[in-house]
Amino acid sequence: MLKLRMPTVETERLILRPIQLEDDKDMYEYCSDDDVIKYLWFEKHDSVEFSRYIIEKLYLNRTSVGIPEAYAIVLKESNKMIGTIDVNQVYFNEVAVIGYVIHKDYWGKGIVTEALMTLIPILFYYCGFYRLEINHSSDNIGSQRVIEKAGFIYEGRFRKRKRERDGHRADYIYYGLCKDDLIVKERYGEEMYEKTIGNQIQSKTS
Repeated sequence: MLKLRMPTVETERLILRPIQLEDDKDMYEYCSDDDVIKYLWFEKHDSVEFSRYIIEKLYLNRTSVGIPEAYAIVLKESNKMIGTIDVNQVYFNEVAVIGYVIHKDYWGKGIVTEALMTLIPILFYYCGFYRLEINHSSDNIGSQRVIEKAGFIYEGRFRKRKRERDGHRADYIYYGLCKDDLIVKERYGEEMYEKTIGNQIQSKTS
C-alpha cells in the first residue's frame, strides 16, 4: 500500500512540504511567466484566483485518486514558495511519474536538483514505489541536466511527441529509475535514507 500523505522535509536550502491554498500568489508569479511554462503541459495562469483554483482542484485532491501529495519547494531563507515537485501520474500502484516547475529567478542554482535528489529516496522508501519515471522536451537542456545529475537512466526518445507553444513538434526524452538499480543503491540506498531523511521524518512525527 502506497503512502500518499507526504512528510515535510528540509535540505540545506529548502523546505519541501505539501502544497496549500495559501501558495496561490507565489504559484501565480511563476505560472504566469511565458519563459517558465515554455515546455510545460498546462495553460498559462491568468490570475491569482486561477492559481488558487488549480491548487484546490488539481493538487489538493491527489490522495483521493491514488497520487501522493505534491510538494511545494520553499526557500528556507525567505519562506517563499518558488515551485513544485511532485508525482503527477501513478501506474500499476508502483510506478511514479515525476514533474517539477520553478520560478525563473532560481534557475541555474541547483535548486531543482536538490529537491529531486531529496524526493527520489522518499518515493522509494517512504511512499513505497518500485519505479520512477521522468521526461523532458529535447529542447529543454536545463531539465536534461537536472535529470542526468540525479542519476536517471536514459530509456528512449519519443519522436515529435508534443507540439510546443511556438508550433514546432519536439521529441521527448524518457528516463527511469528502479529501486534495485545499482545507481539507486549507491546514491540513494535505504540505509543512507534512514540515517538522513528517514530520521528527519521520524523525529517530526514522533
